[in-house]
Amino acid sequence: MPEDPPKLPEDGPTKLVEGNDGELVERLSGGTATLLLVWLVGVGAGSALLGAWILAALLLRTHLGPEQLFGAPGLYVSLYGASGPTVLWLTGRAQGHSLGWFIVTAAKMSLVMAAIIVGGLLLIIVVMGAGLGSGAAPVTIAIFGFTLAISVLWALATWSADRYIASTRVPSEPDQTS
Repeated sequence: MPEDPPKLPEDGPTKLVEGNDGELVERLSGGTATLLLVWLVGVGAGSALLGAWILAALLLRTHLGPEQLFGAPGLYVSLYGASGPTVLWLTGRAQGHSLGWFIVTAAKMSLVMAAIIVGGLLLIIVVMGAGLGSGAAPVTIAIFGFTLAISVLWALATWSADRYIASTRVPSEPDQTS
């Protein structure tokens, strides 16, 4: 005799749908998925734009204006930053990971992203035939440091979304103590 499907709250963040194999699969509802995507992309894109602005202000002594932050260069920076929390969500979603796991995983991902940025900058410098200036080490340290610091924000944003969805999708058992 088949088991009854679990009872999910009607207005909860997930719903049961039939998968390709005919089994019931729990999926995010459309509204929850949209809100989650906006949250994660917003946190990632905003932190990346903030990082670019701080890096330019502190190390390059240049203040980026709206035309740089919200123009073509800012678009690419924000898309790059938005990938961090989004990929972190896809890596750890609904698996019951702790905040520590999200922090460590976000740090690993951010170090890879920072290495790609620094590697790309070094490649451009080599191709152009220029040498490394005295500011290369501080810029590299700043990129890695800020990216690691922001990865904690990514981890908190992703973990909080994961915990919210996990706590609301499992119906609570009635209190047996009364």
